[in-house]
Amino acid sequence: MNKHRLGKSAWAALGYLNLALGLIGAVTPLLPTTVFILMAAACFARSHPQLEQRLLDHPRFGPAIRDWRTYRGMRRQTKRVALLAMALSFSISLALLGQLPLLQAMLAALWLGLSAWIWHLPTITASSATQQLPQCALRQGVHQEESHGHQQH
Repeated sequence: MNKHRLGKSAWAALGYLNLALGLIGAVTPLLPTTVFILMAAACFARSHPQLEQRLLDHPRFGPAIRDWRTYRGMRRQTKRVALLAMALSFSISLALLGQLPLLQAMLAALWLGLSAWIWHLPTITASSATQQLPQCALRQGVHQEESHGHQQH
């Protein structure tokens, strides 16, 4: 197996792993969804453009991926949902750790840190979202690398 093919296989494996973790996170408290879906899309951009496109076309995940790639931010409603979901899952987890104050403190610190990070991300407004979206720079770089690789052979 050549080096290029091995690299694509590794990116694909990472993409599938992140996709699986994201899907598990959709139904499990404390495991995030969006970050794993973003990672899966980035991995598939390097290995499986068809799967990347399926994620971009997905009605729930696609807008968040495009928003992150274009603006490195989130829409106000997405932030609200993320913060409420985190509050619910962290609250349940903290309650389940009733007699473990050190773990509760670590979990609370993680919750506060993640919440602050999400809160301070740029908020995508209606006016910024109506602008023409450029093609993802990562995807452009991948296609350039592939075209250079084919020209050398």
